[in-house]
Amino acid sequence: MTSLKRIFTTLAFGLLAAASSPGALAAEPPLTWLMNAGYAAPIGTTADYLQGGWTIGGGFAVKLQPSSPLSAQFDLSYSDFQATRKLIDLGQAQTPYYIDDGRGEVWALTGALKFTAAFSGGAHGYGLLGIGGYHRYVELTQTAYGVVCDPWWGICYAGSGNAVVASKSQTKFGWNGGIGIEFPLRYGGAWFLEARYHYIQGDKNTEFVPIQIGYRF
Repeated sequence: MTSLKRIFTTLAFGLLAAASSPGALAAEPPLTWLMNAGYAAPIGTTADYLQGGWTIGGGFAVKLQPSSPLSAQFDLSYSDFQATRKLIDLGQAQTPYYIDDGRGEVWALTGALKFTAAFSGGAHGYGLLGIGGYHRYVELTQTAYGVVCDPWWGICYAGSGNAVVASKSQTKFGWNGGIGIEFPLRYGGAWFLEARYHYIQGDKNTEFVPIQIGYRF
């Protein structure tokens, strides 16, 4: 949590500095595309059940007006996590079957309002706030030996694999907020570093923070 707070604090101060700097935003096309990938860190009680994992995504942003710092951004992302020992033990206590592994994943389709301000040195700081739909899935598995059948392709072979003992999926609404820094390139496009907080409602609320490196074009 300490490292996450440092990242958010650094980016937040950068965004405040950008908003008060004399720099101006360069002309941007009305529609830009983006792709990103990085580390996904569960926080709060979610970190008790899921370990840090990875995330990948993409989307596009639409300028509300040509000279406005505001734009609407839409993202589709996938995040993958491994189960903690606590989640495995909890599942083991509720089923007679042996459990030795588990995982979780989150698909997110979100829309956010984005505010961008320019640094005097040419970089941009920005903030995001939005809502979206989230599909989360958790499964607990046991390692199986002998004849293993792939449930997707229907192919059976001798060896070992993971058999799903228990699983749960939910689709819920949630909200997200983030901050980031962009580094525009001379011939168009920009690299960016972003940290975004996601909060998903449900029986047990899910919270995680993807820390991503991306490219906008």
